[in-house]
Amino acid sequence: MRYWLLALNEDEYTEQQAYEVEAVESAGRPEGVADGDEVALAGPEGVFALGVASGAGIAYRRRLEEPAKTVESADVEEGWTELNPEAWEDLVRTLPTPERRSDWLVTLSMPIEAVDKAEAVRQFWSYIRSLGPKELPTFVAPYGRELEGTSFLLGVEHEQDPEE
Repeated sequence: MRYWLLALNEDEYTEQQAYEVEAVESAGRPEGVADGDEVALAGPEGVFALGVASGAGIAYRRRLEEPAKTVESADVEEGWTELNPEAWEDLVRTLPTPERRSDWLVTLSMPIEAVDKAEAVRQFWSYIRSLGPKELPTFVAPYGRELEGTSFLLGVEHEQDPEE
């Protein structure tokens, strides 16, 4: 087994943060990468996930709540970098401990002017599709503790002050 760091460009990273997917498709996979190899995925802000090489992509094993700057991901250029086992262990050791899964209340509401309920729902989904996760903030709160909620945009906490 070998160890790798795959640094994604900003557009690919943003896409990975926007949607829940099981794998990252990887164009330009080097010859040395084999199924079962461990891969750390990094974006412009650091390592954001760990995965395993599988087929033409990398299957997610763990995503981090926030990207972590590591020595291995600092100033790395887009693409694949092979890591030795010691560097891999150092990278994994510097990542935050995974938290246990919990329930979250995720909401999105907006006023829509329409003739009837069905038209309002159609307009809602059309509006959602046109804006998507890059422009439409979503409110997230621990289930049962809605007052602790915050606004998120692309998986990152986002200020909702209209004057900002």
